[in-house]
Amino acid sequence: MTRVLVRDGALADGRSPEPRLGVSVLVEDGVIRWIRPTDAEEDPGPADGLQVIDASGSAIVPGMVDSHSHLTMPGGAHWIDRGLDPAGTLLAVAEQNARLLTQAGVRWARDVGAPVAVDPVDGRRRAASLGVRDRWRGRRGYPEIRAAGSWVARAGTLPAGLAVGAHDGDELLALALGQLDDGADLVKLYMDGPDPATPPWSAGEVRRVVQAVRARGARRSSTGWRSAASRSAWRTGPACPSPPAPTSAAARAGRTTWRGKSSRWSRRGWSPGRRSGRQRGAAASSWACPMPA
Repeated sequence: MTRVLVRDGALADGRSPEPRLGVSVLVEDGVIRWIRPTDAEEDPGPADGLQVIDASGSAIVPGMVDSHSHLTMPGGAHWIDRGLDPAGTLLAVAEQNARLLTQAGVRWARDVGAPVAVDPVDGRRRAASLGVRDRWRGRRGYPEIRAAGSWVARAGTLPAGLAVGAHDGDELLALALGQLDDGADLVKLYMDGPDPATPPWSAGEVRRVVQAVRARGARRSSTGWRSAASRSAWRTGPACPSPPAPTSAAARAGRTTWRGKSSRWSRRGWSPGRRSGRQRGAAASSWACPMPA
């Protein structure tokens, strides 16, 4: 059994506007056993085999949620070109991104769009993020993933292979539901079209997709860089991504990892009752879904 005592850190858990100073955390086999004031610690057990980390001057925070990620892509100005890389390259990029997320204290990530490719591991042709999510599930050192599948766009907007393209409202609905059939947790609609001044879909066509996706117990997320696309998406109602809830006993128990370089302690797990701007502003803004006027 591995035991780690993180001693005398500043705990910022979102419960108060200021961090709690002088806090110690005992972790056994990756599970948090207790959180106590440093001057009132419980007995951590035998000194033999106990690793003590001096966390003075460091912050202890819950594991964070990345609410907008593209795990199989490296980002950058040429992201469209990189989305057309071979499937093996996409999976290698995902492995690198998993390490970066874990090192940054991110324990849950929402993938909101991935290229379509034949997965060299499972042989299935679908959004590359779906196989990645399945293989990472429950693995130590990897974030838990909710994945949207590929972008569902108006045909001719994004290159074939990067997204799935629909020519009319009926095909839009079929392709959106097809993402769920492939195993996606939510559906991503790309709300820009070939004509910058014209939304690719009417509010009615998008609302039809929203209702069908919700009937399947899923959610939809939308991307629109232009004002016309944003207005069209907003008129259909809020795109509320479903907050990722822990799916394994290990996640609920609070697995942990230590970030030595950045002096951050991250708890693996997520509490639906604690999501707030203090916990993570970017994630909270994605979950704030007021109804349109």
